[in-house]
Amino acid sequence: MGQMTSDTVRFEGVVRHYDAQHVIGPLDLAVGPGHCAALVGPNGCGKSTMLRIAAGNEHPDDGTVEVLGVAPTQNSPAFRSRVFVLDEVSYFPDLTVREHLELVAVGHGHGDGTPERVDDALERCRLANHADLSPRKLSRGLQQLMSIASMLLAPRLELLVLDEPERHLDTEAKEWLAGFLADRKAEGACLLLATHHRPFVDALADQVHEFDALGNTFADTPEAAPADAPADAAGDDSAGSAGNTAGDTRRDDT
Repeated sequence: MGQMTSDTVRFEGVVRHYDAQHVIGPLDLAVGPGHCAALVGPNGCGKSTMLRIAAGNEHPDDGTVEVLGVAPTQNSPAFRSRVFVLDEVSYFPDLTVREHLELVAVGHGHGDGTPERVDDALERCRLANHADLSPRKLSRGLQQLMSIASMLLAPRLELLVLDEPERHLDTEAKEWLAGFLADRKAEGACLLLATHHRPFVDALADQVHEFDALGNTFADTPEAAPADAPADAAGDDSAGSAGNTAGDTRRDDT
């Protein structure tokens, strides 16, 4: 598909279903550089499905999707270099946190500057004291911060696809992340954000798409979309605060 618009992300009449189960749509969305579209609604309403379609990990059953002027696909290294997807935490089990981030940095062309950039990402994400551990020994909050540290090492991103980036983070880490994302947005990155955290919506969103339980959207302004979960649930993991150590296994279902 050739470039048709200046929008970073454009959905037109997008529908997705699994077998006979309708998931989302028909859905229209257009969001450009330096803007954020927030997706809110209950769990299971189709927010993550929409993000997977935007990232090129799924395809719609009807309608058209254009991301950065092309049909999204994770098979394209050029596409992946411009789009960062933050969803479920993933890591290389045989590498330490530092080694994982060094591999990410090299993949994004940092070369001789890799050690310094990795040290900076570790420090900013409160991982410096955990750099030589396996990611599997980190709390879920620290694992999430490791994924965010990978985003810090990708300098040419034009689209951030963020599926509940606040999950498992403590209040301080959420506030830092909101500021970081606001900075990337101000630099021209487009944000496509699914969240239960109302302060993220208030701080970042230029448009809000609220989903009901059937995958239909019925709001597109920040004022029209109420929070669907408390700002700071009591069950959130503490990402590096006092009393939370590597290996914490507390549950936090969102």
